[in-house]
Amino acid sequence: MNLRAAWLLFFLLWMQASIADSHQQLPLSYAPLNSAFEPQQAAGLDFHRYISGFRLPFAQNPHGIVLRMEMPALAESPGVYNLVLHPQYLAEATLWLKQQGDPRWISEKRGRLLPGKPSYYSPQTLVYELPKKLDDSSFLYLVVRDRGVPKPVSINLVNCKTFLESDVSISRYTLVLYAVVVVLAVVNLVFFAYIRELPFLYYSIYMLLAVLALIWQDGWIGEMLYLPDTVIVNRWLHFFSMLPAVFFYQFYRSFLGLDRKTLGGKLMLGFQFGFVIILVLSQADSYWSDTYMRNLWVMLFNGLLALGALAIFVLTLRYWIMGVKTAGYLFIANLLLIVATLVRIYYAFTFSLENAYWQTHAFEIALAVDALILTLALASRTLSALKERDQAKVDLVRADTAYQREQLLADFVRKLQSVITDDENVDVSREMDGLFFESINRIIHVVEVMVLTMNGGKAQYRCLGRNKVMGRLFMQVFNQQMPQFMKDCRSGLITRRNIRGFPDARERYQYLLVPVKTREEMDFCLLLLIPQEQYLDRDMVSGLREFVEKAVHARMDAENMEQLHYSARYDDLTGVLNRASMESRVARLLTQCAEGGKGLALAFVDVDHFKELNDGMGHDFGDLCLKMLCRIMQQVLPKGGQIGRFGGDEFLVLFPGLDYREASQLMEKLNPALAVASKREKTVLSVSIGIADCLSGQRITMAELFKQADMSLYAAKAAGRAQVGPRVAKAKTGK
Repeated sequence: MNLRAAWLLFFLLWMQASIADSHQQLPLSYAPLNSAFEPQQAAGLDFHRYISGFRLPFAQNPHGIVLRMEMPALAESPGVYNLVLHPQYLAEATLWLKQQGDPRWISEKRGRLLPGKPSYYSPQTLVYELPKKLDDSSFLYLVVRDRGVPKPVSINLVNCKTFLESDVSISRYTLVLYAVVVVLAVVNLVFFAYIRELPFLYYSIYMLLAVLALIWQDGWIGEMLYLPDTVIVNRWLHFFSMLPAVFFYQFYRSFLGLDRKTLGGKLMLGFQFGFVIILVLSQADSYWSDTYMRNLWVMLFNGLLALGALAIFVLTLRYWIMGVKTAGYLFIANLLLIVATLVRIYYAFTFSLENAYWQTHAFEIALAVDALILTLALASRTLSALKERDQAKVDLVRADTAYQREQLLADFVRKLQSVITDDENVDVSREMDGLFFESINRIIHVVEVMVLTMNGGKAQYRCLGRNKVMGRLFMQVFNQQMPQFMKDCRSGLITRRNIRGFPDARERYQYLLVPVKTREEMDFCLLLLIPQEQYLDRDMVSGLREFVEKAVHARMDAENMEQLHYSARYDDLTGVLNRASMESRVARLLTQCAEGGKGLALAFVDVDHFKELNDGMGHDFGDLCLKMLCRIMQQVLPKGGQIGRFGGDEFLVLFPGLDYREASQLMEKLNPALAVASKREKTVLSVSIGIADCLSGQRITMAELFKQADMSLYAAKAAGRAQVGPRVAKAKTGK
């Protein structure tokens, strides 16, 4: 520990000795000027001793202030020291001196020339090369003019080697700062080439131009290109000093998405136009005016820059408070630049022999850190944009999937209505189950679907699929594991479980249980038999549940409609079609027959002596006989035959595709079968039958066809009943 302290003490003593050896502050006196300065008249001026830190009022003296200094003896080391003026930011400074043996006074204006490098130009370094033989008996006079605020000054003798190595030469730290900015600018430029986001482009241009302006101001470009201290060099330096500000505001506008219609967008655009106008007018002034007002344009530019910094400060803070997280990066970066600018201004108007690196290069450090912060801002904004883009794709897929489910539901409802209104369909419930199964299978792949309905403590279940083997196996497993299924169903949660003991060696199955709330409690569940590798995510499951709930409600509404439709189509007593349904079918078949379709046979069936039977045995027995007749006719008649109650004890039978002969052969089987069945009821029941037909291509009205069948029926009754009547007459043909 003592060894470390000794080394630290040695280092501090060495630094103090080095500073004392390389820097020597000169005593000064000053006097205001009322006219142009002439060294011969200096003796008549009223000089006052200058106290360190006193701010000289340059703006109150348009001819400037002259500073007098007495040089120490330099004979021992001629040409070793340079004269360095602090602060560095002064509008105009002229040094008057005399060489040994020369009575003339020599003036060196704005000393920016360094030893051995007459082409070196740096506006931030006021260094005067002292001749090797200086007249020791004379004073050195420095005339300073400036229009800014009062500033303190300090004039030092600085060792040439020390100055060149530490203050003027490119510091490796500064080089690292600029390298960081350039690398980040190039990286973001590459990102722009890939993702085509304009903030990356504006950021890269702003950073590259800012580095170029700083390097130019530091004099490195002038040194490398051997640029002289001329008006053209000043003009281009002024141009590059202002140009980055235009892209700086363009970057902020693009990053925050401020268009011209918003207040912030109008404000940023106004600052950009202001900078462009100042650039154009200052360049025009430098080209066509004899008195180039550089200080005026710099003051206007700096004032506008200060207002813009304040506006961005407020704007980014407002967006940050409003919840735009990426605006926080901009706020911190802008605040950092403001602080760096204030530090730079402070450094410009103060002096110290021990200026720290962070003070003299505050703006460069801030620019590098600013580049890092803005890169983080761009990265955060890009990640947010990518996340929003991915979320938009997910939302689009969800919306598309939801739309497909709605279309599927609409198609399901439309098919349900078609099934209900189809007079030919005899098993409406089975058809609706099949539609339900097909619709679910279009959302996810299912092997079998089971509907589980709980009424109180009882459970009713049925399979909807067409595969009877898989349905029986599923129901077998359900019966074996019913407690687990019932428990999952009562939980009201969507459940996915493996099925144990499913008798299938090729693949393993799982069941997905989807409870559906149909009334006030969960009383309806859907069990889906799915392969184990079936992919399901949360959106698919929730979408499936939503579809199932809507489809179940649509099914329940369809069943209610089907009951109403059934009552409108079928006879309440016998369960066969009523007269209106039969007449609509006859009309449709006659139209097809007239257009060249298959023929049609129609039979009237009338119960013999039904009135006496009904009056003698009672109406209940009569109703029983009518039901028995319909049952026997359904057994005797072919599958294509259609039976309807025409009224009272009279029935209508349709035979599509048959003629009179074929229909009569079938109807002749009715009375024998009816005799066998009626003996069980201890009664004798017979029917008289009249048949008419319409051949393919014939045009005949329904009234004419009914009349022919009715005449055939009366003929059968006249012949003794319990038989099929003869063919009365052929229908008129016409094409």
